[in-house]
Amino acid sequence: MAGSTGGMWLVECPSFWDQGLVRPLVTESGTVVLRCDSCQAVWPTLADFEEMEWVEPDEPDWLVGAGVHVRPGTVRWASRPDVEAAGLGSLKWRALP
Repeated sequence: MAGSTGGMWLVECPSFWDQGLVRPLVTESGTVVLRCDSCQAVWPTLADFEEMEWVEPDEPDWLVGAGVHVRPGTVRWASRPDVEAAGLGSLKWRALP
């Protein structure tokens, strides 16, 4: 994944099989999604996260939703300005150690 700027996370991954961190990710289309940094589950919207409706994108298209892909090499971890522009700035983001 290109760069690791941002260094923020929301919560521990809610899946019972993982202990990753849910982090904001900027997709190639500029959309901010939530993604586990370990199991790679993706929540396209905050509502999807609240409802525990995740996507497990896979080759070859890495599709998350209409026009939104998380192809390796085309995404980056979001920064504070990214999450604020996406309307997620009011969430309780934690800094990575």
